[in-house]
Amino acid sequence: MSKLKYYLKLYVANMSRSMISRMEYKNDLIIGIFGFFIQNVAAVLSIYFIIKNIPSLSGWNMYQMGFLYGFTMMPIAIDHLFTDELWRVAYFRVRNGDLDSYFLRPVPVLFQVISERFQPEAFGELIVGLAMLFTCGLKCNIRWTIGKAAVIFVATFFGALIVTGIKILTASPAFILKKSGYIMQIMYNFRDYTRYPFGIYPKIMKILLLVAFPFGLIISLPVETLMFGNYNPWILCGVIIVMAIIFLTISCFVWRECAKRYESTGS
Repeated sequence: MSKLKYYLKLYVANMSRSMISRMEYKNDLIIGIFGFFIQNVAAVLSIYFIIKNIPSLSGWNMYQMGFLYGFTMMPIAIDHLFTDELWRVAYFRVRNGDLDSYFLRPVPVLFQVISERFQPEAFGELIVGLAMLFTCGLKCNIRWTIGKAAVIFVATFFGALIVTGIKILTASPAFILKKSGYIMQIMYNFRDYTRYPFGIYPKIMKILLLVAFPFGLIISLPVETLMFGNYNPWILCGVIIVMAIIFLTISCFVWRECAKRYESTGS
C-alpha cells in the first residue's frame, strides 16, 4: 500500500510539473486545444456531408451515426490526455537516446514515460465528442437502462486502457528497431473504421476489430447495444474489462522484454 501511495504521489508530482511547463506557453496551449477542436469539427462535417447524401447506412440514420462518431472520440481522448508521450518514444526518443536517464532511476521506465507528459490538447477532442453525444443522443430516442449506462461507462474508461495497451505494445519495438512510430500509426488507424456501422464490414474485418485491434469492441458494440440492444450489456462490460486486463498485461510484458534490448544511441 505504501508503494502504491509512493507511485501515486510521484505521478501527481510529475503531472503537476508537466502542466506547469505547458502553462508557461499559454498561447501555444490554446492554439493546440483549438487546433484539435477544429480538426475534429472538420472530420464531423465530412461525416455529415456523407450521411446527408446517404440518408441511411446499414440501417443507421444521421443522428445515430453522429452519436457513434462522437463516442469514437471518448476513449481515444482520455488516453490522449495521459499517455501521449508514447508517440514520442515510438518516433524519436529511443532513436535520439533520450531515455538513458530513465534507465538509471529506481522507477520503472514505463511509469516515467507515461507520467512525463499531460496533453491538454485532448480537451478539444473531448469537447467535440461530448457535444456530438449530447446533441445526437437527444434525437436518437435512446431507452436508457442501468446496463446500457454501465456499458458506455466501461467502454469509455476501460476502452481507454485498451487504447493505452495498444500504444505500449506498438511503442515497445522502438527499443529494438530505434523507431516504431509507423507500427503504432498503422494499428491506431484501425480506429477510423469504427466511425461507420459495424455491419458494413466483412467477417474478417470484424474479427480484426474485435480481437487484434479491438476498437470495435470498445466503440462499435457498445453503441449498437445502446441503439438497438444487440448485445447483453453486462456480458459486454465483462468482456471489455477482461480484454483491457489482457491487453495491458501483454503490452507491459512486451515492453519489459524489449526494454532489455535498449542501447543508447544519438543517431
